[in-house]
Amino acid sequence: MESAPHILVAEDERLEALALADTLEGQGLRVTLTHNGLEAIAALESGPASLLMTDLRMPVMDGNELIRRTRVRRPTLPVIVMTADSGALWHPESERLRVLHKPFSFQAAIGAVRAMLDRVGTTG
Repeated sequence: MESAPHILVAEDERLEALALADTLEGQGLRVTLTHNGLEAIAALESGPASLLMTDLRMPVMDGNELIRRTRVRRPTLPVIVMTADSGALWHPESERLRVLHKPFSFQAAIGAVRAMLDRVGTTG
């Protein structure tokens, strides 16, 4: 049996993070929540992820630095950036990096995750 895709979420707004995790888990996805880039790096080092969803503005380590460090370790890991300020993004959009503009609906988040997983052929 194939394992469900594993989504790593880095979001410092705890209520938003919990609501997003509940939504994604309701779609049969596995979710790990972290609240800053440093926690997300630790989670990536402790196990695989199918996709990273990150906010840009977070304490300890922001989303841009998280993406930079992730690209060193896992250059092909797909990333969805959740932000209200896409001008603050240092990294260009590509096949493996998309922006989900805040505020977004849970349906938009599900659609973005499914589209990214389908696009890169990631299953878990």
